[in-house]
Amino acid sequence: MNKETPHFIFKEKKLEENYREFERLCEKHVGDYVIAYSIKTNGFGALINKLHELGSNFEVASMEEIMKTPEKSKVFNGSCKTDEELQMAIDGRFLINVDSKSEIDRIVKLREGKEFNVSLRVSLDEGKFGFESNKLEGAIDYCFMNNLKVIGLSFHPGTQKNFRHYGDYVRQVEKVIENIKDKVELKYLDIGGGFPDKIQLKNLGVKLEDYFELIASLKKFNAKIVFEPGRFLVADAFELITKINVIKQKDGKNYAILDAGINLLSKITLAKYWFEKVQNSDSDNKPPHSDKQNENEYILAGPLLFGNDVVGRFKGNLKEGDLMKVTNVGAYCFNLAWEISYRKPRVFIE
Repeated sequence: MNKETPHFIFKEKKLEENYREFERLCEKHVGDYVIAYSIKTNGFGALINKLHELGSNFEVASMEEIMKTPEKSKVFNGSCKTDEELQMAIDGRFLINVDSKSEIDRIVKLREGKEFNVSLRVSLDEGKFGFESNKLEGAIDYCFMNNLKVIGLSFHPGTQKNFRHYGDYVRQVEKVIENIKDKVELKYLDIGGGFPDKIQLKNLGVKLEDYFELIASLKKFNAKIVFEPGRFLVADAFELITKINVIKQKDGKNYAILDAGINLLSKITLAKYWFEKVQNSDSDNKPPHSDKQNENEYILAGPLLFGNDVVGRFKGNLKEGDLMKVTNVGAYCFNLAWEISYRKPRVFIE
């Protein structure tokens, strides 16, 4: 590994493996479905192109995301859509998950009398997104009055949902649809993403298929189920290689200072990163050897001028110049990478 550090590695085969697993579960438990990859999770160009090649559609939330995705069916989300974005979505016949009455008014104006169908985003908790479930009938009626046909409903559970919470979520979705099913000819049921990455699934003691067994109950509504997966598809499809530049002792603790910190391994991704030494500083691309007797506990810190630039802990034998691999970094780390003091790392395709 003689490439400049830090750098990401995109593992194409792992992405394909994850996509095929997700697709297989859709076929087995759902039947009529759309997979719309969530671009915000990781917008690396080669990754998007690979998903397009595999047959994925895309979920987008901005003009930048619209422009970087291939000409494929798109699901358009967001509470701050501009007129320019809405016009492009109308012209491109995107499935627009409408977020507010204001957005309905703007779609009516922009469509210029053309027939157009929409989906409504439904909120199941507090926050800025969508229509409250007890005001959904009014939103449907308002669309009807403005000659907009509601053909879909959109929900989202949040991210990294455990199995019990996801079960509660599915039951809430069922309840909302039961209450309005006579008012809407439901063609699309968008249930978002929220599926944990593989490390989290293992920690929870469940499989992705367990979630799909819950989702199967939604087939009774005879709608095409739209999925917006992100984290499950890409979390383990990216790795980060970083170098230990400094080993120091301070306040009775051992610090290993890496050339990658919270600028690349943000805490807000809600991911559990896994650190592994992959090359010794004094070796010629040889794998590291383990010396259990001389292992030390290290605080892994980054290069930034922030006191909270700490990314993890590691027990082992570390020296200046050693390389470390960080796994489970495919979700949000690339998109959220700060260009503060350091440029965004290169991505190599494996």
